[in-house]
Amino acid sequence: MGTPAKASLSRVERRKARTNRRLLEVARRLFSEKGIYWAKIEDITELADQGKGTFYKYFDSKEAIICALLKEGLDKLTSKTEEAVQLVAAGPKILSAAIEARVDFFLSCPEYLLFFHQVRGLMQLQVGVANDLLAIYNAHLDRLAALVKPAMSVDQLGSAQDIARAMAAYTSGVLTYDVLFEGQESTERRRNYFVNILDRSLQPLLNAGNGSR
Repeated sequence: MGTPAKASLSRVERRKARTNRRLLEVARRLFSEKGIYWAKIEDITELADQGKGTFYKYFDSKEAIICALLKEGLDKLTSKTEEAVQLVAAGPKILSAAIEARVDFFLSCPEYLLFFHQVRGLMQLQVGVANDLLAIYNAHLDRLAALVKPAMSVDQLGSAQDIARAMAAYTSGVLTYDVLFEGQESTERRRNYFVNILDRSLQPLLNAGNGSR
């Protein structure tokens, strides 16, 4: 007798998951097209074909959905990086694999490139959500530091954190500006070029153990 109720609850949960997913996908698209400062909750609900009341059942504010998207995007990026790193032995190739995975992620998901760039700007402002965004980003950098640490010749966590910060900033920064000025297709065609220049720029940091804080 309990089976129909369980089935009904399952359908409700699936519907909630679909609505949540729809709101996130629409918000990510709008933030990429219009920017996180200009896209409004009304824009999200209209494009998602949902009422504002429905939005607030899932997210307390626009800032809350920005945080959710940042965590989701960084989790995806970390997973791709982890998969690539697991395929190589310890040493400098770990850093090369991580760089290549991150370049490929941004080229296949360019909407995250602009979104992350905007969020980094928001983190520098004196607004309430900045601390939440910074905590999410720092957690990502900690995971990235742990991944690249086996590539180092000097076993110092501070250096691993420096490399993680440099990789995150340089990779997305270089690609963001190239997509902006040259276009997505041009950047994709020069994928190997970007992988190589990033690798050459970041590899020397593996031996810069004395630069840790």
